[in-house]
Amino acid sequence: MRRLFLILSLLLTVSIVNAFSIDSVYVKQYNRVRYFCSDSVFYKLAHDGFIKSVDDLSDYYEDIFNYLPLDRQLQEISKVRREAKKYNSSQLDIEADYMYALVLPAGENNDISYKIAKMEEVVKKAERQNNMVMKIRAMEAIFNIYWKSSLYAKAFAQTYVIDEQLKNITAEEYPGRGYAYYQIGRAYYFFRNYDKAIPYLRQALKPPKYYFDRSNLLARNAIGSYYNLIGNTDSAEYYFRSAYFSVDNVKLKPVIDAVSLSNIGKCLISRGKPDDAIPYLRAGLNRMLMDNDYELASDVSLELAKSYLLKNDFKKTKTLIDSTQLFIRRTENTDLYQSLYPLMCCYYSKVGNKELALAFFDSTLMINKYFQDKYSSLILLKAEQDLYETKARVMNEDMKAKEDAFKYKIFYGSIIILIISVGLIVSIVLYHRNRMAYRALVYKNQEWASEMLPYATYESADVLEEEDKSEEKAIEEEQPTQEDVALMKEVHELVSKEKIFKNADLTLDLMAKQMSINRNYLSKAINQTTGKNFNTYINEYRVKEAIKILSNEKSDVISIDAIAFDVGFNNRTSFYQSFKKITGLSPSDFRSNKPTV
Repeated sequence: MRRLFLILSLLLTVSIVNAFSIDSVYVKQYNRVRYFCSDSVFYKLAHDGFIKSVDDLSDYYEDIFNYLPLDRQLQEISKVRREAKKYNSSQLDIEADYMYALVLPAGENNDISYKIAKMEEVVKKAERQNNMVMKIRAMEAIFNIYWKSSLYAKAFAQTYVIDEQLKNITAEEYPGRGYAYYQIGRAYYFFRNYDKAIPYLRQALKPPKYYFDRSNLLARNAIGSYYNLIGNTDSAEYYFRSAYFSVDNVKLKPVIDAVSLSNIGKCLISRGKPDDAIPYLRAGLNRMLMDNDYELASDVSLELAKSYLLKNDFKKTKTLIDSTQLFIRRTENTDLYQSLYPLMCCYYSKVGNKELALAFFDSTLMINKYFQDKYSSLILLKAEQDLYETKARVMNEDMKAKEDAFKYKIFYGSIIILIISVGLIVSIVLYHRNRMAYRALVYKNQEWASEMLPYATYESADVLEEEDKSEEKAIEEEQPTQEDVALMKEVHELVSKEKIFKNADLTLDLMAKQMSINRNYLSKAINQTTGKNFNTYINEYRVKEAIKILSNEKSDVISIDAIAFDVGFNNRTSFYQSFKKITGLSPSDFRSNKPTV
């Protein structure tokens, strides 16, 4: 009897496993099997709508559907179509169309035109059904298809369309609105167009209402990375810590916390504090390895290697370099080699291996060239598209003109002469306009250099772009206090009258010590009142002084390098960069275009 019971139990267990094996998928990245029941997801979508199903639907796509092989994906799509007929659901019907367009493989030579056409059909169908949510989802899918295919010009063109749609829908109507803004911001960030990236990322800085929505935390880390990149480590750390200590209850929060901790570590490296950075980076790396997220782990491992190299701990540096290479090989992301090769060059140079140092120096040059070509492909692609359209028009004109070759030659020659003539005229006009524009810039900057800086008054600087009240509340940006303004008056007096900016070794710590105040208090006052960091603030005084010197004809015998050192810059490069950024002209252009008496 007992044996019979065991046999029946075993048979029951096998039957249960077989019953659920259809709804399971093995995820190689995490080395585990995930079980799911898509029937319940689609039932909820059909009866409750997208808003109430968004978390379940997001989990299904992110954790299940994307990992299924193509034949299993097609089975799921067939199931959705059956459910659509069963429940007479237009929502499920268009969802099946959306899923089908997603899984369509690219054609020969990575041709995605058919895949794009099918997704555009979903956009049009959603528009006919007045289904704005699906319309935007399909538009975002088109953007992702272009982006993954490296058709960046078309991807960015799609962002304009998405942006217009997002203006006509609220976050309550479309829960993915914040993530859509984050995606657009990250795209511009990737191409280093920070002026466009940051406003989009700020649009994502709102507390989430759904478990799937990680856009707030991701945007905070992205904005923090931008501030760290430009040297504003105080603002960078604020955003990283605000992400880490956020109360957002969202998916993958522990992983994002690991990213935030690692970013704090990067911030500390930027401050030259590798010992303080290492614990943060270690904590982040351990969490990423727990989840087998080797793409994130490779980035953090590289930062740890930098930290130990700064400490001249070459043994640990080499171990972490090897780990970074291993992690990169386990992912499809090879972009990190752009940061790894310079580090390896520096490492081998420090340990005295000149041969390998030179080899990785060459590798650094090659990979930098690769990324330059990759970024310039956007311009080349646009040029190729314009050229193709122009050739098509010319071919149509040629077909009509073939009957009269003589007239065609005359016409063609006339066009060439006209183009050359117009080109010469335009060149002359542009030369004079540029000359006038340069002169105007010189006058404008001379006037600016003779005026009092606006932040020398009691008025506080508008350091943020205008945002809606709910976002201001979410970000909780501080405004300058009366104490900040009062302190800035003292700073202005010290800098402008005693001209301490001429000291090339001037630092925030040195000024704070000279004024007998805390460096953090001084940094906060400068940031909150002027909207600038310490270096930018001081460099404006230096550039003003340089303008005054360059405007004097007697200074023409003085070299630009001498002027740079005289006003407080410690090298020619930083002087040229600051002068160009502030005035719009290089020092030599300013000197050659100043008015003569």
